[in-house]
Amino acid sequence: MITIGIADDDALVRQTLSDLLSKNDDIVVTWTAKDGQEALDLFRSSEVDGKVQAILVDVQMPKMDGLALAKALLEENPEIAILILTTFTADSIVDDAMALGVRGFVAKEDGASSLAGAIRQAVAGNLVLSPTSSAIISDQARLWANSSAQPSESTSKQTQTQQSTSPLPHGITLSEREREVLKLVVDAKTNKQIATRLRLSEATIKTHVSAIIAKLGVQDRVGAVVYALQHNLI
Repeated sequence: MITIGIADDDALVRQTLSDLLSKNDDIVVTWTAKDGQEALDLFRSSEVDGKVQAILVDVQMPKMDGLALAKALLEENPEIAILILTTFTADSIVDDAMALGVRGFVAKEDGASSLAGAIRQAVAGNLVLSPTSSAIISDQARLWANSSAQPSESTSKQTQTQQSTSPLPHGITLSEREREVLKLVVDAKTNKQIATRLRLSEATIKTHVSAIIAKLGVQDRVGAVVYALQHNLI
């Protein structure tokens, strides 16, 4: 049985998520909190401390925001699976959350099966990015890229130089196959699903993913997704 907590300042969101997750026999919502401080207090209380395996955390909350809450929780229990609830996610929030050690991102709009699947994966120790949250992060990354691409008159030469420079680390290139794999990783496909789509073995896909992660200089596939979206690699 997987026990979870939910921290969100919107009562309707808390109720909706609780109702969705209650449809799964292996997931129990132990508590919900209306702000970060209440979530931390509940986590620390003698009645529930140690019983919660995962916590869904909204970023914007009163008293203590989601990132501050995630930091406090992970300092006290590094094994807790923190999943950030996304609606609008700035690049800096994605980067900061990953640096803290969160297990991934899910969306408030996710369906019951998608949300439950993400929680199971996170509790198992995997990094997750649900399809809906991937689309949200992708939209924000592209919006950021478009707004950043408008050069001012005083910096037009510098901008032109930057635009002609590859977004990949110096001296690094991705093969056509690696770009195909990366696009499917961004679409939140598993190695097995990618292997089926490209008619390759799962071991081959695992090798490609490992190579992509190494080339981009990130630590995991979530980092590769964020890098790809921020730098318009797909």
